[in-house]
Amino acid sequence: MNTPSERLRYRSPLELETVFQHISAAAVVALLNIATAVSLGTLVFSDTLAPAVSIGIGVYLIGMAVSGFLVPAFSGYNAIVAGPRGGQSPIFAAMAASIATVMVGAPLDVVVVTVVASMLTTTVIVGIFMYAVGAADMGSLARYIPFPVIGGFFAGLGYLVARGGVMVSVGPIVDPTSFPTFLTAEALLHMVPAVLFGVVLFWLDRRISHWLLVPTFLAAAIGLFFFALVATGTSIETATESGWFTRFDASTNDFFPIMTLDQIHSIDWGVIAQHYDKILVLCVLSVIMLLLDVSGVEIIIDRDLDPNRELRTAGLANVAGAGATGILGMGSAADTAVAHKLGGKSFLLIALRFAIIAAVIIAGPSSIALVPVPIVGGFLIYIGLSFLIKWVWSRRSKLPLVDIVVIVIILAAVACYGILEGVAVGVLLATVLFVHKYSQLSVIKSAINATEHVSNIDRHKDEQAFLDENGFRVHIFVLQGFLFFGSANRLLDRIKEVVDRGDSAKARYLLMDFSRVDEMDSSAANSLSKLMQICARKNITLCLTGDKQDVLRRLVDLGSDLDLPEGVVRVFQNLDDAAGWADDKLLNDYADRIPFDEVIDSGALLIDLLGNAQAADTIAAYFEELCIEEGEVLFEQDAFGDSLFLILGGAISIVFALPDRAPLTVRTMRAGSILGEMAVYTGAPRSASAVARRDSVLFRLSIKNYNKLVQNQPLEAELFSSCIVKLMAERLARSNKSVVALSR
Repeated sequence: MNTPSERLRYRSPLELETVFQHISAAAVVALLNIATAVSLGTLVFSDTLAPAVSIGIGVYLIGMAVSGFLVPAFSGYNAIVAGPRGGQSPIFAAMAASIATVMVGAPLDVVVVTVVASMLTTTVIVGIFMYAVGAADMGSLARYIPFPVIGGFFAGLGYLVARGGVMVSVGPIVDPTSFPTFLTAEALLHMVPAVLFGVVLFWLDRRISHWLLVPTFLAAAIGLFFFALVATGTSIETATESGWFTRFDASTNDFFPIMTLDQIHSIDWGVIAQHYDKILVLCVLSVIMLLLDVSGVEIIIDRDLDPNRELRTAGLANVAGAGATGILGMGSAADTAVAHKLGGKSFLLIALRFAIIAAVIIAGPSSIALVPVPIVGGFLIYIGLSFLIKWVWSRRSKLPLVDIVVIVIILAAVACYGILEGVAVGVLLATVLFVHKYSQLSVIKSAINATEHVSNIDRHKDEQAFLDENGFRVHIFVLQGFLFFGSANRLLDRIKEVVDRGDSAKARYLLMDFSRVDEMDSSAANSLSKLMQICARKNITLCLTGDKQDVLRRLVDLGSDLDLPEGVVRVFQNLDDAAGWADDKLLNDYADRIPFDEVIDSGALLIDLLGNAQAADTIAAYFEELCIEEGEVLFEQDAFGDSLFLILGGAISIVFALPDRAPLTVRTMRAGSILGEMAVYTGAPRSASAVARRDSVLFRLSIKNYNKLVQNQPLEAELFSSCIVKLMAERLARSNKSVVALSR
């Protein structure tokens, strides 16, 4: 047995390797995150707020430390890397710039504390919103936002971040409202290095998928910058005066605390309240970003996460982070992927990353004072280009042209008017396109007539032949989906084309099945009311069927308001009932129709079925007549099948017994039909029950007598069996025909 020291020596190499992996992963990710915090803080605190840029950077660093620790601590994956996101910074920047403009003339410290308060208040509100969405298990709802709107929105954010990078690089040298000022020699001297940094880093990142690329490129760029300073003999002080380094307020030596209690009375809450619209946008945007990143992290770690748990975790972490004067943060799939590649797969990574960022916060602005401004601006340009290429260029071959056009239009709206206007344009375009596309979908699932769809009533073959010839007088429309203003007129026009082709001199029937209709708006109801008037003029009975009682009730009420002739509109429980009723009405024009109360002569029926009078007379001797009353059960489901029956008069319904549901009537057999033959020929139990719909007279052939017929009269038995097989085949063919017609 190994001693404790031997076990320690055995495990220590693996532990040392794991610790080293986590240290290297934490160092690389922390370096990237600190660079991001510097860039984003500089973006938000630019222009008139530039003297307080250390406060902006501090807000981002603190948010990165707090959310970066709390989110993974309670997440479904304890090594998820969290922090402030570049996609939210343009909105914070717009909010800060607007506050500075509104409060122009006020002391800088008052403006700054109001800007900080707006950022922290927004963080709390967004945190509460995220927690509420997660607590309500509504994390999947944000995924219903149309993809082109999401793409255009993120592309717009990419443009704003990239533009912010350019503005950070040139600082106060240019006038943002005057394009010619960007073309001066001094402006180009500051802007070109930042643009080159961002473009080259983006180009390399697209071609080299290695975790060391970004930190190595950052180190090389900073080294090259300082080499240029030495080569030109430029001192740090001169470079700072010329705008090559961030100028921090000499009185600011710390990143923390960002704001003290005695500054709260200086906050202008009224100005903050004016930005409720941007706060609402951030609420929705943050939920979308988080859910997108949750999906990305799931792919990285190869297991599922609960999006609602991640929302609740991020919400609570941001409320706590705001209390520590940290800005909004959440998990990042990109940073988590870098850490995962480096072997940072446990909470040790998070603890080490937190320690590094906390050390920078404690050290204060002096720890980042020598980060070149072109590197800060270029990093923003790199982030912005990543958004733009991902959501516009890379999608050009994967999305329909119309979706790409929507993304580009939203991007243009964001660039010309602002983020909120771009969102409004996107939602409007998505709504219009949705309505247009949905209206192009046919709400008609099937459009057939009674020659293709046979009702569930079995009749005498002569009556069925008449119905087959006259079925064109029964038009059947099976509807589906949502009937609304975009599809109502197309539906009406299609039905009018069908009914206009018929002969108004003969009674016709229009069956409309609403079983598959989800809902109907007032425009669709109005179109169907016009259809009722057309039916009244053309001698057509409109039969409304289905289990959508609210839809049918609205249509019936419309018919009442139109004062239509009696009987123009009828309502049935299902399509088969309506089809059977229409067939009965058609049979009123059939001279040889068998009345409901008439009993067919058994001999005549057998002759009609067999086509041989002598054989019919022989076979009839093996049958016996049976009378049953309405409601009486002829045979039970699952019972032994000992007989088949010819119906001489009345009607028998075939009924399925269903568990926990009312019995289902699947077929009704009228005079001239045969039933119960399957059990006799196969020996299987009865597949359904048979119940008399009205007083009925039957001709019964028991299995015992059938066996006698086969033994004593084999030729006649073979003829009878052939007749049964033919009837079964015809019945199956009609059923298949109906199924095919309704499935088109």
